[in-house]
Amino acid sequence: MKVIFVRHGKAAPYCEDDAGRDLTEFGRLQVQQTAQYLAKYYQLDLIITSPYNRADQTAKILLSQALALGQNPSFMSLSSITPDENPMIAIDDLEYAVRTKLGEDLTGKCVVVVCHMPIVASMVAKLENLSPASFELAEARVLQMSVLAQGLATTQDVFIPNHS
Repeated sequence: MKVIFVRHGKAAPYCEDDAGRDLTEFGRLQVQQTAQYLAKYYQLDLIITSPYNRADQTAKILLSQALALGQNPSFMSLSSITPDENPMIAIDDLEYAVRTKLGEDLTGKCVVVVCHMPIVASMVAKLENLSPASFELAEARVLQMSVLAQGLATTQDVFIPNHS
């Protein structure tokens, strides 16, 4: 199974309503680049997003691009992958969500998880048994693993959109 972790694109400046921050126009352009890359090279089966606006908007751009290329991924929101959640609880929740949506045999399946710093870096670090490494805006990291569990993943591909 491939699990692609994506950080949302550039969002409006930080404010009191962090969950309500939207992508900027530049953020939408970043995400469009990432969406084109992922839909071209990967068959997306499931997109899971944080419920925060900027992540949900990012995930919907990914979904739109996948649909435009004839793919038909399932789409869902998961509240445990917001910025300051516990990464181990998030991984457990992701594993449960993936098995619920896609079944027990995950061979050849491809799941996209759209969320935020710092949780995205923490989850990837735990899955690979490495130190957390920052994600660029709209960056996608493709991990290969048999199950979503600590220490069982390896990075297979990375895409970072043009930031100019």
